[in-house]
This record gives sequence, C-alpha cells and structure tokens, in this order.
Amino acid sequence: EVLLEESVADMIAALPPLAYTGPAVEARHAHAVGSVDIFIAGALWFPAAGAAWVRHRGRKLSAADGSLSLVNSRNSSGIDSYGSYFRTAWRWADRDEANATAPFAFETAVRRYESHVAFEQTFLSGASATATGDKDGLVSGYPSFRLPASAATDPVRRGYLSYQGQMVGAGYKTGEWEASAAE
Repeated sequence: EVLLEESVADMIAALPPLAYTGPAVEARHAHAVGSVDIFIAGALWFPAAGAAWVRHRGRKLSAADGSLSLVNSRNSSGIDSYGSYFRTAWRWADRDEANATAPFAFETAVRRYESHVAFEQTFLSGASATATGDKDGLVSGYPSFRLPASAATDPVRRGYLSYQGQMVGAGYKTGEWEASAAE
C-alpha cells in the first residue's frame, strides 16, 4: 500500500505547477441529471458531455435513458487533507431492480474545494457482468466533459492527468486538454 501511495504522490509531484491561482471553482448541475459543468471565475471551463452511466448485468445503464434511475441526491460538507469542501452525491439504481431485495446501488459525487474539484464513483453493492468485450472499454462514465475542437477556437489552456494500466498508479498520462487528447 505504501508503494502505491508513494508512486501516485511521485506522479502528482512530477506534474507542472498549476496555472490556476484565481477565484473559487464551481461545479453546477448541467442539462443532464447527474452531470456537472465546471466553472472558474464564472467562465465555463469544462462543459458536461452527458449523463452518468454504468455497466451492470451485461447492460449499459444510463441516466440519459432512465435505465439508471436517480434514487436521491444529498449535499454535505467537510474538511480533509485537501481543505474544506462541499460535496454533492447522487445515488443511482438499476430501474429494473427497483423492487429487488438487494438492488444494485451506484453513487457518483463531486467535491468542490476552493481551487479544484474531485470526482467520485462508488459501487455501493458491487456490480456483475460488467465486461464490455473490449480490453480498453469502460465500465462506467462519470464525469464526462466535451473537449474543445481546437486550441485555435478555445484559447484557454487546460491540462489533464489520466491514470492508465491494470492498476491505479501503474501508469499515467498528462497533457493539454484538446480534441487530440481523446486519442
């Protein structure tokens, strides 16, 4: 466990300094249930691309089509090693398991700190038959953001950190946030 924590800490330490030192970051509910837009100093920096989704029992459940249904949402606040935060969490269920004794439960959340946001996905009851048939396929999607078409049409520079590999911390990639980053 210590090696993993140290390797992730080393990766983060190797990142270039953050350019953002301004006003607080805001995460606002977007057009789709369970999606968020990220604003900095009142300007939209990361527009939501779609609703939350997850694979369970061989199907893709999505908030967009209602197969992943919102059970509740709740707000809380606290303090952790990153500072004070305000958290919004959405609890989801498989619409077809609503009356089951032990229904599928999935939670998405966003923590808003003064200068950054952190996103969470929690499989509260586990999930089954999540395989996509593609070794690079995703089991869930939250959050998702639209990439700018090009730096020429969107002059704001943004960066990203993407964990990769079979285990968190096995590899990572950093880069400029633009359409070519999706490759």
